[in-house]
Amino acid sequence: MTIDSFRALLARTDLFVYERSVDEAQNTVAALVRKDLTKLIAVAGEKSDLFTGTEENGLLLCPLTNENAKAMQTLFPYTKPKSHKGHQFTMGFGDRLGLATPGHIRAIGNHDIYPVFAQQSIRELNLTHRTFTDVISAASFNVFQEGYKKGFGADGDHLKTKEEIKYALESGCTMVTLDCSEHIDQKAATYPAEKIAEMYAALPEVLRKHYEETYLNKELPIVGHMEADELRRVVVVFWDAIAHAIDCYRYIDEIRTVDVDFELSIDETLTITTPTEHFVIGNELHSEGITPISCAPHFSGAFEKGIEYAGNLNDFARDFVVHQEIADFFGYKLSLHSGSDKFAVFSTVARVTKGHIHVKTAGTSWLEAMRVVAEVNPGLYRKAHKFAIDHRPEAERYYHVSTKASEIPNIDLQNDAYLPEYMTQAPARQTVHIAYGMLLEQDWFREEFFRTMAEHEEAYYAALVRHLGKHVRILTSELDV
Repeated sequence: MTIDSFRALLARTDLFVYERSVDEAQNTVAALVRKDLTKLIAVAGEKSDLFTGTEENGLLLCPLTNENAKAMQTLFPYTKPKSHKGHQFTMGFGDRLGLATPGHIRAIGNHDIYPVFAQQSIRELNLTHRTFTDVISAASFNVFQEGYKKGFGADGDHLKTKEEIKYALESGCTMVTLDCSEHIDQKAATYPAEKIAEMYAALPEVLRKHYEETYLNKELPIVGHMEADELRRVVVVFWDAIAHAIDCYRYIDEIRTVDVDFELSIDETLTITTPTEHFVIGNELHSEGITPISCAPHFSGAFEKGIEYAGNLNDFARDFVVHQEIADFFGYKLSLHSGSDKFAVFSTVARVTKGHIHVKTAGTSWLEAMRVVAEVNPGLYRKAHKFAIDHRPEAERYYHVSTKASEIPNIDLQNDAYLPEYMTQAPARQTVHIAYGMLLEQDWFREEFFRTMAEHEEAYYAALVRHLGKHVRILTSELDV
């Protein structure tokens, strides 16, 4: 089967063909097509039997199932995620809808970015009723649609247990972001020195001896001398998280079948990560022969979902420089979590890291979808907006937000032309942001929403290019000079 003969078969149908997708391998040609609003894989040739579908006009038309995604990954390996080791600037593009990757690809453009298109947490999977396999399959189909052959990763984000790690890796994830928050004694960070001393004394002697011999009365690189009180606090707060990280890394090494990128997340805490805490964590992993690909400290200021950075930019810059020095010392990248829409810090991040960074975005792509809905289907947006406000207390069980629903202008007093403006206002953005799971569970919303997105997919891609393209331009500014 040649591409020309395949195109001749397509010409005899009423299918819309995504031209960038047309590709050939092993005497087999395939393309992503659309029949009405339903996307399919059209395939013909020797390896057609890899796929499951219906014969029409000499073509096998295959639904976008997980099984057909695996067949496509076999035939076209560039549609299968892989490790991003060796790449300087990497960026996570969470896609809770399975629709956004073409827009993400176009937002990257020609910039030297290795994307992690399939990025989801267990929380996000539970709220959207998807699996890691679903997420990876959607990214694979979208990569194929765009003819994107530069490679992409799949991140099991904010995993907390070995069971979750196993699930992610068996599903095809090439990155594990280990969330150590449940092994960090977050309250102890604020305890008085006397209570910390008591808790420290209750720890096993061998543990205390190790930390004292390693850190007390030493002039440590970057962070300098550590007092006994400070060491005790660091150990009480973080020793279990460090042990958990080492244990999970060893487990990943035992069960992995491909290269796996290991990221350590210590950002889900109540307090800012101090340079000394970061140094001790990095050094303990280093002493065990472990170098994560990236580490996400809790930086100064507020990195809330879907809105701009809030905090003192000078404080952030001062702390970020030191965290970068620590990351450089141990040989890994910093990772900026909740990186969506944090434009105020991107220039500092770009200048300090010189593009050696991992940045995660997620919910902002959902918000851009809702911006499109506000523009083209105002009736649906109005219902969703009111639903999000009514159910915000329930959504706040999953996400911390600082804005208040009472700050949102009354939608009943606004005309349709105003509705997209809600996606520029922090209170409305956060309210709609955290309601995504509950909205997608509603039949009245889900069915009309996905139909609207299918009818206006190019508008969605354009919105992502505008919004995430701004992220990319600022973050890569030091690479382009």
